[in-house]
Amino acid sequence: MKLSLITIFSGRQQHLKNQLTGISKGSSIPDEIIIVGINDKFNTEEFPTLPIKFININWEGKHLPIAKARNLGAEYAENEFLIFLDVDCIPSRTFIEKMFTDLQENAGCIMGNPYYLEAHMDIKNEDLENRSKPHPIRPNVKELSLCNDYNLFWSLCFGIRKSDFLKIEGFDTNFNGYGGEDTDFAWKLEKHDIPFYLTEHLVFHQQHPVYSPPLNHLNAIIQNVKYFKTKWGKWIMENWLEAFAQDEYIRWNKNNNTLEKIRDPNKSELNAAYKPDAPYM
Repeated sequence: MKLSLITIFSGRQQHLKNQLTGISKGSSIPDEIIIVGINDKFNTEEFPTLPIKFININWEGKHLPIAKARNLGAEYAENEFLIFLDVDCIPSRTFIEKMFTDLQENAGCIMGNPYYLEAHMDIKNEDLENRSKPHPIRPNVKELSLCNDYNLFWSLCFGIRKSDFLKIEGFDTNFNGYGGEDTDFAWKLEKHDIPFYLTEHLVFHQQHPVYSPPLNHLNAIIQNVKYFKTKWGKWIMENWLEAFAQDEYIRWNKNNNTLEKIRDPNKSELNAAYKPDAPYM
């Protein structure tokens, strides 16, 4: 196996420990595990048997440089085959082995199958598959399947060859914070005729609180959506824009291509949107 696994994190130390524990129990171990910490450190000595390389980003911006961190992980990777895994995700026992096989046999971008764990769940139990559930809007695939809808790409668990990642110039670092970089990455894949696949290979997403609508990311969403519109000529995240416009956080005219912020949410509005036990947004 010549495979690099890349994960980024800021906070969520326990999620990262759970992920690394899952990796250590897998049927195959990556040749290197690149952890990119954004203004954060991690004690790699807790996992002495794993081939961990730690990189730190010092960042003073308002929104996390997610795209920059992923690109940095790919830059440091020594191998052609890459798996990107969000810090929230625990790979199933055979996930890495099967993804590596698929990547060797199929040129393109291959996305894993995320299942979602409930809040306050003891993830030390080995039977995570039967204690988690699929996202209701995701396709239920049973085998490697070529997918023509690139909007189904989510970056939380995917594999790609480094040469293809570099061909599309990775993630666009003009996106910072929540929103936009996944869709942009997917559209670049399609523009460069790089096939996109869905698989049944499972990862288990660890629960964390969310906001619905994501008012905590209002300013990042506005910034990223406007940049995406300038770059591609189309709006994205329209469901959230409609929700923001309805409650008069933004003024958005889809037809004349204008979007501007009116106000920030107040504390009571943020509290109302806060969903501490939701398994997903």
